[in-house]
Amino acid sequence: MRTVAATARRMDRDAQRRHKATVKQQISEEANDAVVSWETYLDELLSIHTNLTDHIDWHQMLAKPQPRQPVLQTKHTDTASQALASFEPKMFDFLSGGSTKKKAALEQELQSAPDKDRAINDQAMKDYDAALSDWENDRSLAKRLVDGDENAIKEVLTEFQTLTDQELIGSSVHFAIRDGVVHAMPSVHSDEVVPNFRRKQLASGKLSQTKMPVGEFNELYQDYVASVALKVAGDMFQMLPLEEVYVTCECEMLNTATGHKEPTPILSVQFVRKTFEQLNLKNIDPSDCMANFNHAMKFSKTKGFAAVQPLVVFECG
Repeated sequence: MRTVAATARRMDRDAQRRHKATVKQQISEEANDAVVSWETYLDELLSIHTNLTDHIDWHQMLAKPQPRQPVLQTKHTDTASQALASFEPKMFDFLSGGSTKKKAALEQELQSAPDKDRAINDQAMKDYDAALSDWENDRSLAKRLVDGDENAIKEVLTEFQTLTDQELIGSSVHFAIRDGVVHAMPSVHSDEVVPNFRRKQLASGKLSQTKMPVGEFNELYQDYVASVALKVAGDMFQMLPLEEVYVTCECEMLNTATGHKEPTPILSVQFVRKTFEQLNLKNIDPSDCMANFNHAMKFSKTKGFAAVQPLVVFECG
């Protein structure tokens, strides 16, 4: 009996050890997932500018040659005509119904051949008309853009607004145009978009979550705002033949004179294409990168952003 009891106790202890090991492993995995999730979110938040829209070369589009009109095809008619012209009765034609029947089939094929050719030619003309229409529209828009036509710029910017992923950029992007100058005004998220905590996994496998220092928090938000500015400017350079663009990021800030939050400019940048295209977007620090451009930004690690005067001011178009 003592042996049985001892065995039972040993089995119970083994089961408890296995259970503790399983729980510890589960806690470790959950902690790792939490840290990875936190790191991934921050990485996405601070690298918005690395995912630009596809480039459109309007100068190349303007130089693209007109589609060639299709040559009318007579393939089926030519083949059927040649087959009938070269037909000669053969000794074993009776096996397939006789020479008369075989010739009649060739004559029938020749009679229906023009309809087949016509169907092919009709489709070719439809495809050509569609390609020609696209070419004319693209070329017209390209010429207007290269000439600096503001209405053409507005057309592209309207499309830009529908394509822009605004989930991380903010609530909206508004544009103003004057004398060929484009001013983009993204409404970025408040600093609540940045986590106010840090996560790491301890040697024990457990999760450690601590309050993020104010200085680090504000610098992360600064990088986020600068990343948005770079993203908006980069997309405009990708979609428009512009040599420079202005971007002013606004966020909801407390107006101490009224006691209400209102859209407030916190970063305004004059981006120049030549300089922008020399950047290695994947390796830059978004905030430090602003030094490459004429910009207005008031920022401190302890207080964060303060309101600035936009570099250009004119009404949204």
